[in-house]
Amino acid sequence: MRYAIFSDVHSNLEAFTAVVEFYRNQRVDEFIFLGDIVGYGADPCECVSILKDLGAVSLCGNHDLVMVDKFDLNYFNPNAIAAVRWTKPRLREEDKEFLSLLPLMQEKEDFVCVHGSLDRPAEFRYVKNSDDAAKNFSILEKKILFVGHSHYQWVCESSADMITENTDEVIKISPRSRYIINVGSIGQPRDGDWRAPACIYDTDEEKVSFTRIAYDVETAAKKIVDAGLPSALAMRLFKGE
Repeated sequence: MRYAIFSDVHSNLEAFTAVVEFYRNQRVDEFIFLGDIVGYGADPCECVSILKDLGAVSLCGNHDLVMVDKFDLNYFNPNAIAAVRWTKPRLREEDKEFLSLLPLMQEKEDFVCVHGSLDRPAEFRYVKNSDDAAKNFSILEKKILFVGHSHYQWVCESSADMITENTDEVIKISPRSRYIINVGSIGQPRDGDWRAPACIYDTDEEKVSFTRIAYDVETAAKKIVDAGLPSALAMRLFKGE
């Protein structure tokens, strides 16, 4: 099986369509989305429609749940709050129903997926470092945990009571290790690379591969500004921060 695993689209239509086109050319067998299809960007309805058309196995993120009054708005910073208030009235009723029904977790034979953290997934905690990873490894029963939320593409490996971090483009899955893999954010990367990340897990070849996809960032940013959303949400796209 070849799984396309992605996260945090955040209403960035240009980035999302570029990554979907890449995946289509890679002959993936299944799409898995780790949450936050909306928020920040200017095309929420269009991105929800694409996600539904993909038939992706989809999880909820905190930005998805706040749109349907299932998460506390006070969790967010001022720019995110402005984006929520802009997005919410523009979502269609069928979009809201779709978001309201998304689960917190998805399990496959050898891996599990959440938006933020396996430790209290409904609280959307971050997995950003080895200490965060250790908490998750202590309750991880599968081979791999896939996460998003931090917008940072990153891998943590646990082997022989040691935890190591890396950002390699290809991760060979060892039978003696377990992994936490953050697939990054399609719509608003924060790891210093503005390009949208794509992740493929190939269970036959036992490897996880990362690719960065260039997209029309100028148009995505202009749409944010033209919509009256905070300009900072547009400017950060160019720097990946």
